[in-house]
Amino acid sequence: MRCQVIKPFVRRGEIQNPGSILEVPEDALIKLTGYVEPIATADSYPEKDWRPEFKIWLENDQLRTRGVCDDLAGEIIALTADDLALQAKLLRECCGVYSGPQWRHLVEDWNERAAIMRYDGGLSREDAEYQAAARLRCLAFLDELRG
Repeated sequence: MRCQVIKPFVRRGEIQNPGSILEVPEDALIKLTGYVEPIATADSYPEKDWRPEFKIWLENDQLRTRGVCDDLAGEIIALTADDLALQAKLLRECCGVYSGPQWRHLVEDWNERAAIMRYDGGLSREDAEYQAAARLRCLAFLDELRG
């Protein structure tokens, strides 16, 4: 079952931070009560009309949501397009791919995409890196990727 971490804990030797998304076996869910919350998906609702309407907004630079979202990273990126520092903060807090071991894989994907765009696509290094970051939804982290 897909769950979101609401309180930090250690799993398989790694710290699971709030906002991270995990697959948790149903029999382990009871042990993680208070640490994770199950995430409702479209499949959780028998009819599409029963699915709660999704809303997302900012309150004092804190993300607030209601309902079910299939692409939270995309929603955050659209909401914070004019403030990349806030975008990076919210993506790290709410989407696990931007922290921990997933970050290393994202950097590897970015390097590979940028290299392909540079050599096969004929783009300059800066343009290739920018386009690769935009496609991987990590434009807010471009300086870190380059660093």
